[in-house]
Amino acid sequence: MHIERGLDKLLHGQYDEALEAFCQSSTSTQAEKLCQITKALAEAKSYAAELAKGNLSVSPPGPSNHFAAELKTLHVNLKRLARQMLMATAGYPALPGDYMGDLSEGLEFVISQAATLKEQAEYDKSHDVETGLLNRKSFVRSVRDILHEQPDSIGVLFCCELDNIKYINDAYGYDNGDLYLNKVAEVLEACTFGTSLLARLAGNEFAVYAHGFNNESDAFGFAQGCLKTLLNTRVMLRDDEVWIRASSGAAVYPHDALESDILMNCAYHAQLEVKSRNRGTLMRFCPEIYRTKANVLGRQEKLNELLDGKMLRFAFQPIVSLHDARIIGYEALMRPTMPDFSSPLDILALAENQSKLLQLEKITFELIFEWVYSHRRLLAERKIFFNTISTHFFNPAKLRAIHPKYKAICKNMVFEILETATVESSLAQQVKDFRTEMSTQVALDDFGCGHSNILRLINLSPDILKIDRFFIKSIHNTSASQKDLLSGLLNYCRSKGILSLAEGVETSDELASVMRMGFDYVQGYYLGRPEMHLNEIDNKIQDEIMDFRERFSPLRRT
Repeated sequence: MHIERGLDKLLHGQYDEALEAFCQSSTSTQAEKLCQITKALAEAKSYAAELAKGNLSVSPPGPSNHFAAELKTLHVNLKRLARQMLMATAGYPALPGDYMGDLSEGLEFVISQAATLKEQAEYDKSHDVETGLLNRKSFVRSVRDILHEQPDSIGVLFCCELDNIKYINDAYGYDNGDLYLNKVAEVLEACTFGTSLLARLAGNEFAVYAHGFNNESDAFGFAQGCLKTLLNTRVMLRDDEVWIRASSGAAVYPHDALESDILMNCAYHAQLEVKSRNRGTLMRFCPEIYRTKANVLGRQEKLNELLDGKMLRFAFQPIVSLHDARIIGYEALMRPTMPDFSSPLDILALAENQSKLLQLEKITFELIFEWVYSHRRLLAERKIFFNTISTHFFNPAKLRAIHPKYKAICKNMVFEILETATVESSLAQQVKDFRTEMSTQVALDDFGCGHSNILRLINLSPDILKIDRFFIKSIHNTSASQKDLLSGLLNYCRSKGILSLAEGVETSDELASVMRMGFDYVQGYYLGRPEMHLNEIDNKIQDEIMDFRERFSPLRRT
């Protein structure tokens, strides 16, 4: 862009502006040459101006570049011209025309050099320096021109990536790597015909477009022929023969795409699929695979948007004491504010797939800490039960970075452990230290499901054990052996001072059963659904709990 502007200024005699433009492209060899020409012309112009004033003692421009001989001749002609002009002014005979001709030739030489460099710059802008092939932008533009000129014909865009170029550069050196690339260009050029284009898209990527086929089968057959020719070619590097290895994709016009840039993207997508599935083969663009991948990429971007904007909030489900029917706390359940995610599990699965669970957890900690602190008076003695993805933030220094009032906040919270840690002894010590230092409570969540097992219960000895809904559903009709298992578990909790919580209670019968068994707390849709604000328990449910309590044998806690 700078070279084009400089050449325009140079050809209009605006040397200062031309020099400024060329200097902005100083890394280009052409720009350096143009700077030399511009400086020489500027000196010549200044010199000519002095001669025109009659100053014949002015020094000629210095021969500071490879145009010195031509500029010297120009200088002599200018000086002679000025002298003749002075003589004519003094009444001597008129100036012969050939002097002006000599001067014109010198100027024409410099201008022709500038025009040549401009043409070279235009060529370099649209071609690959190493192979002389079209580059990506010029290739796509040229394909577009063909499609506009012959829209009714069938064409195919074939692109390939060399699979072994890194090995060749490492094993044989970059000079041999260049030989290899030029051989690939030579082979592909031999595959082309009249209405064909060949390009080097990037370091080890090439593309061919061919147009004018009678049907799609012939068009795709051309792409297959290109790959076959490549894979059957060996390149002599030093004393070794090396096979060309490439993975390829193809897209057919007009079936796969109507525009050149979209056609290029389709072929490139097919090539990427080959690299991930079966290197060294050719695949035609498949819309179904593309849409699936595009959906995944779109969801990845939506996850980034959710994390960057902290587009999460919490719903709160009441947790009720079975001893006095009062709400002792609420479980904070993550909810996305974007319609692109169907559930928290959807977010967690995608975050895990993208290795962004830690970033997600940090954001949830920040949001819930801020919420608890701003609602501390409303909460009073009630706790917020909060699911942790890991125990990464069971660390005072990390919590301090999240909120300056972290200690006061932790006293209003119960941290539910869901981590799938493998070193139980290390996890147990970490949790113990955290509980002691923060004066907070820890719950073991979803007991009986996944990693929440007996070994973890013994090692962690949490403040609260949350029994998974798997054991609670239809508990009034469950087998005697399952009830015996739960009874033994509850007896163990009582002996260790661990409070028990029944999750997922959805019916009056389930509520009655967990009370009869001696659970301490209860949570589920029957007592209250998750809401975006703190709901109180229905008076009828409170009365039902107190009625059950009077009917059953006295429970151990008051």
